[in-house]
Amino acid sequence: MSRRPRKVLHVLNSAGGGAALSAMGLAEELARHGVGSCAVCNDEGTPAERRQLTETMSGEVAFTRLYWWNRKTRLPLWKRPLIEARQIWSTGWAHASATQVAAQAVKWQADLLHTNTILTPEGGLAARRLGLPHVWHLRELVGPDKPFRLAREGASFGRYMAKHCSKLVANSEITAELVRDWLPPGLLEVVYNGIDLARFTPRTSPRTEGRIVVAMVGSPTSVWKKHALFVEAATQVDRALPIEWRIYGHDPSHGGTTPGHAYTDALHARIAAAGIADHFKWPGFVADPVEIMSQIDVLVHPADHESFGRVAVEAMAAGLPVIGVRGGGVAEIVLSGTTGILCERDNPREMAAAIEQLVRDSRQRQAFGTTGRARAESHFSLAASAAGILRVYESAMDRPLTNQRAASAPDAATVA
Repeated sequence: MSRRPRKVLHVLNSAGGGAALSAMGLAEELARHGVGSCAVCNDEGTPAERRQLTETMSGEVAFTRLYWWNRKTRLPLWKRPLIEARQIWSTGWAHASATQVAAQAVKWQADLLHTNTILTPEGGLAARRLGLPHVWHLRELVGPDKPFRLAREGASFGRYMAKHCSKLVANSEITAELVRDWLPPGLLEVVYNGIDLARFTPRTSPRTEGRIVVAMVGSPTSVWKKHALFVEAATQVDRALPIEWRIYGHDPSHGGTTPGHAYTDALHARIAAAGIADHFKWPGFVADPVEIMSQIDVLVHPADHESFGRVAVEAMAAGLPVIGVRGGGVAEIVLSGTTGILCERDNPREMAAAIEQLVRDSRQRQAFGTTGRARAESHFSLAASAAGILRVYESAMDRPLTNQRAASAPDAATVA
């Protein structure tokens, strides 16, 4: 008979970011079901993020260096061997760090391990050594033409996962579809991320006076977020409309005053050339999404390589319409014509038309926002996500990994 774990050890690759937020929200919801949580986290994150994680796990957090399969892929070719050598030295090619994970699991009496990213192997290695169940969370888009490439794909990936996890959880259908055919039957489940909806107060009425704030949220240094598409759409919107454009996230150029980052410099140059700089604001990094959503009227999410799209759910939770693209996880979150509008990828003209439509029609903004909140409650709440994860845990408890001290090396699935 399936049973729930008493305590879960969460393995995180950072104290900040969407995966960490999802893990902390899950831990809080699991506590309501009598399941305890602790964590081993890669030694990254701001002091505030580390404190928040520590408080959420009731002090049972160990920060240590973990092996990242993807770290070297984001660097110039000449740097990759150096980074790989440093990782091997600091983690013992994931085996020394896996030993630390296993030690913490024993210390805190965890009876299930849950790794919150496909890119950190220690959870699977530790679970095999201890003979415990391991849930591995796939939050990345992997495979050909996707942001993350694994050296082992296809059947090789499936064999590695079958040995190192009891259950593989994908955070969206699009994430799952990329690997479904690689895996043995019964290993893969889909559970959407959940957010704390109670923190967001839906709009009771749309803004009808002053400028309508149309914004995107994402670090201006992350090229794959496609700020350039948002900016290009802005240049094609009717200038007579009362719009204030915003891009939230740390801007290294400080509003275009400190050149030096090619991508953000190009954004500022395009805005200036179009003559709309006076209508653009760069609020910088704002940690609390509730604060962001209280300030804007329409969220635009132009990225098509998101495995989920947490910010879209946050906007819907706040009763805001979302304009996205037909690609990535956002296309599963937003119901076009019901909670927002989905445009074709890389089509600034269509995106501009969608923006104009919502800016001109306050009733539609309100209608989309109302249905968006309802969809967030039914599909993306912490309770809904935790219920799905608990079902996965119960199944995983019946499938502990083989106790094997000499587990295979992480290069079995190393990112190319």
